[in-house]
This record gives sequence, structure tokens and C-alpha cells, in this order.
Amino acid sequence: MQRTMDLELAIAVKNIKPVNPKGTVAICSLWTPIDYLWKIWRQAKPDIFDAPSPFALIGGLYGGGLNIMLRNLHHNPQIDTIILFGKDFSGASHQLSNFFSGKIVRTDQWQDYIFDDGHIEKLEKITIEGPQSTYSMDSLIYPEIFSKKPQVENWTGLSHKDLKERLETFFDNYKPASPPLVRPAGIPLPKPIINTYPSNRFSHVITAETITQAWSELVFKLSRFGNAVSFRNGKQRLELNNLKAVVTNPGRMEQTDFAKINLSSENLLEYKNELIDGSLKHGLTYTYGHRLRTHFNEDLLMQAVSDLSSAGDSRHAYISLWDNNTDIKGHDSPCLVTVFFRKIDDKMHLSALFRSHNASRAWPVNCVGLYGLMEFVCRKLNEKRGQHDVSPPFTPGTLTVTSLSITLDPADFLQVKPIIEEWTSRPYKLSHDPNGFFKIGVDPQAEELVALHYSGDGELLDEYRAKTPQQMNWLLAKAHAVSDISHAIYLGGQLERAWHCLEHGKQYVQDKTKIGD
Repeated sequence: MQRTMDLELAIAVKNIKPVNPKGTVAICSLWTPIDYLWKIWRQAKPDIFDAPSPFALIGGLYGGGLNIMLRNLHHNPQIDTIILFGKDFSGASHQLSNFFSGKIVRTDQWQDYIFDDGHIEKLEKITIEGPQSTYSMDSLIYPEIFSKKPQVENWTGLSHKDLKERLETFFDNYKPASPPLVRPAGIPLPKPIINTYPSNRFSHVITAETITQAWSELVFKLSRFGNAVSFRNGKQRLELNNLKAVVTNPGRMEQTDFAKINLSSENLLEYKNELIDGSLKHGLTYTYGHRLRTHFNEDLLMQAVSDLSSAGDSRHAYISLWDNNTDIKGHDSPCLVTVFFRKIDDKMHLSALFRSHNASRAWPVNCVGLYGLMEFVCRKLNEKRGQHDVSPPFTPGTLTVTSLSITLDPADFLQVKPIIEEWTSRPYKLSHDPNGFFKIGVDPQAEELVALHYSGDGELLDEYRAKTPQQMNWLLAKAHAVSDISHAIYLGGQLERAWHCLEHGKQYVQDKTKIGD
């Protein structure tokens, strides 16, 4: 009996390359560009995709993820085999295998979803475990609804050299399974309902010690304040503009942080190395490393090192990755457009500008890669020093990342929801205000509130006096004396207490709330 069911996508996705609509094998390139996979497979076997090929399509996970892939597989039961080949940055190969093995977890956590017809429904979150991370999705898609589960072949660790032999073995042994009788109905892809609050979309600033701490606040801000936008390619996202994240200790990464980013420490090391690698692999139109070191026929990264190694101050270590000759009209242009290295004392600081940014998947990984650039520049600077130089070695300092357009895909909301919940449920901490701290007191004779403003080193900066908390608030705001919201809330409470004591002739003692309490 011959198969007659043609490939038909239940959920449209752009990151796909059709091969044979009557094929029975799907290739998943994971996070590797599908055009690159096409080239190297044809090099291994030139006629591999010629008719009558058993391959129905090549598809990647970027832009849709397992949630869409599983829906399309369910709608095409003629696909009896999935071959995974490419870079697996998120553990998706293990998660896919675990899904079809029935290794899912029902969480008893429920989320409101809206469907295309407008109706709203609560759906349970289910998770698929991986070696380093967990993938979350709605409960409309689960293993038992597949009448025939496809076989998953994991070729992710296969070298290009061994690919030809593996393909020959596959063709010698592969036999299509018996054809399905009917095509299952498509499973809808509802969107999580996310209620957002008003804000100035152009003015959000995040300051945190670590990359993952900054990321937690970043996805929270997008989920709470992001503006719903529709781009010309049909994508719908929550967007903020000109968002700036300042990470004071970007090198502090724990194993739990890797799991939150959905990457292993080995994957992150590989990504960091790619940012300083000037080569361009076949099938890729650009890499950040290639733009930094090769594309413009100059090693711009090493030129920056040379400039920074000279005596005195410099603000010339500025590199643009954007090529106006091609990028402004191209379909595949770099998101990272500039990097600026700044040497201050024995610290090497980096400011990076992204024209567009995916908050849930790209942002934390990009930050780890940028920290790798900081390490590389520091290492090269230290190597250039003379053997008699006794000054402290250069070490990475603060990483500042500005995203001109940063977006959160509603389809990724379940993935980042635990990060958002962790951030919102964190214990209250009075943060260090870089603008300094205050000692609040009262002057009964003058019937005034007194606020003494000190630097972080304990140097008296200014003295403010007012008759009421409201007047003091105006004075502090006018002087831009407070920059942290938790500090401002704390001062407001202290000023109200001090004023109450002044009005009733009681002694006022400032609360000794410590940072971190």
C-alpha cells in the first residue's frame, strides 16, 4: 500500500524547508540554520533530497519551539521518523525524546489562554524534563494523543566526517511504516493571556549584580509593561524600547543559573568561543565573531585591544558590526550592532547595543557571550604588559546592554513564567542606592525635619531641611538625591515617622533597616 497523505502544516512556521510532500522522515536542525544543514547533507550525499526522497522537510526550532513542532507532527502521522542534527543549545533533543517516551510532568498549575475564536480557557501547564532545563507548554498537546509516535534518532553528536556513513546505514535499513488511515484534526495554538500595565516604554533601566538577576527583572518588566505590537512579518510580541540593563558582576554564574538559561556550561563556553572566532562556517551569512574580526577585512577586536593597551585614557575602542552596504536591506542582519570597551582603573567595562532582542531566548545567552569578549580583551591586555609591570591585572568590570527593541513572544510565556514568579516572590531587600544614603532626624527648636545625605563612603554631601514630609520629598526629588525606588519608599516611611514624632513631641530614632533584610 502506498502512502498518499501529503505534508500539511497545522501551524504555519517560516523556519522550514520543504523537500518531498509525500516524505515520511522529518529532519530537525534544532538551532542550526536549515540552509547550512541542507548544504552539508548534500555534500555527504549529493542526491539525498532529489525525488523520490524519503525526507518531507527540514525544520528548525528557532521561532516556534517544541510547542509548534509537536502540533505539526501530530497533524502529519505519516512522519514516522525524526532525525535530530545540529546544535542543541537548549536540550531540546532530550526533551523531544522524553516527550514521546511519556516522560512529562503534570504540574497542576493553570493559565488562562485565549483562542483564535475569542473564547478563554484555563489550561494546565505540563513540563518536559531535559538534562539541563525544563520545557513548559499547554496541556492540549501530550503523548497519548499520538496514534503512532515517531521514532526519534539523535544525530546531534555526529561529526560531518561520519555523516556520509550514517546516511548510508540509514538508507539501507529504513522502511516506511504502514500508512495512516486518517489525518488528525489540528490542535489549536492558544495564546497565554498577559495583562500589562502602562509605563514609559522608552525609559526602563535595570541594575543587578548578575546576568540571571537582571534577566529575571527584564522578563518581569516585559510581562508587566510590554506594549503589544504586530510586526510586518505577522509576529506579535510584547515590546519595550531602549531598555538598558547594567550588570555589575557578569562573571558570577552558578550551575542553577545555567539551568535557568536553558543551557549547559559546555554550551555557554562554546557560544563564548564563537564570539571571538573570526571564521564563517558554510551556510551562515554572518556571525558576531566574523563581523568583529574578519568581515571588514580588519581584526577590529584586536585593534580595540591595541588602542586600550596604550598609555592614558581612550574612548576609541568602539566597534560597529553593522554593514550599511548590505544589512539595511538584508533579511539576515546582526542584532548586535555596536560594542564599546572602556578602561577605568584596572577594570574593563563593556557597553553593547542591540537593535532587536529576543528576551526569553537570546538575551541571557548574548550576555554570557559578551562577558566572554570582556575576558578575551582583558587577557590580551594582560599579555601585552611588560614583565616588570607590577600594576594589577585587568579584570572584567560592568556589562551594560541596551536593547533598542526587546520583545517577549507570548508563546514563550510559560518558559519564563517561573523566572517571573521567582522575581516577584523574592524577599524584600533595601538596595544600595548609588546616589548615597540618608540619616533622618528632627530639629524641635526649628520644628523641621532634617535629612543628611552621605556618599557610599560616608562623606557628608548635603543637608536638607523641611517642615513636612511632602516638602522634603520635593527637595530630594528636585536634587535627584535618590535613584532607587526601594530607597525612596523607605525614606518616605521614615520621614512620616519623624514628622509624627516632631508633631507630638516624641523622640525619633531612625529604623536601622539593613540592605538585604
